[in-house]
Amino acid sequence: MSDTTGRKLFKHSGTALLFRGCLAILFGLLVASLPVATVFALVYVFGIFVITDGLTNVAHYFYDPSRHSRWTMVGGFISIAAGLVAVAWPGITASALGVLVGLWALVLGVSQIILALAARSNIRAWGLWLLTGLVTAAFGLFVLVNPGVGFLGLVGLLAAFAVVAGVLLIMSGIQLRRAASSPMMLAH
Repeated sequence: MSDTTGRKLFKHSGTALLFRGCLAILFGLLVASLPVATVFALVYVFGIFVITDGLTNVAHYFYDPSRHSRWTMVGGFISIAAGLVAVAWPGITASALGVLVGLWALVLGVSQIILALAARSNIRAWGLWLLTGLVTAAFGLFVLVNPGVGFLGLVGLLAAFAVVAGVLLIMSGIQLRRAASSPMMLAH
């Protein structure tokens, strides 16, 4: 990679990290200010999405049954049922949402750790990426291991995680933008 190409890549990547970090902090503050509304809003949005998705699958099956498997229709009915449960009993769905958030954070954190370790020979700021991955994975593990943390506790953890991850992303973005303008861009 040429020096000019590397500088542009680092500058644009740094800007993207700054943007993502600011969004994460705003998300965290919004979630912290409306914890109960956050949990139930997510459950209802999920329920409406799944019902719509299920109706679409069923409609596709009946529109042209010869081109679609019956499993499309079965999957559609399962989605509709799951959506109706989510809307009718949001508390049950909210507890399952905790497992989903925990799995998401764990997988995302592990992928960030792998990315940081792969970049350590080329990028000086790999340590912040590693720290971001570790914080994300730890959050995921904590949520998965402590299912009794409760809905509001989960929302509080999500808000705190978003703010911490946002700060780390901003710090990484600043370091990448500085690396793009430094005379010795890449670590050797």
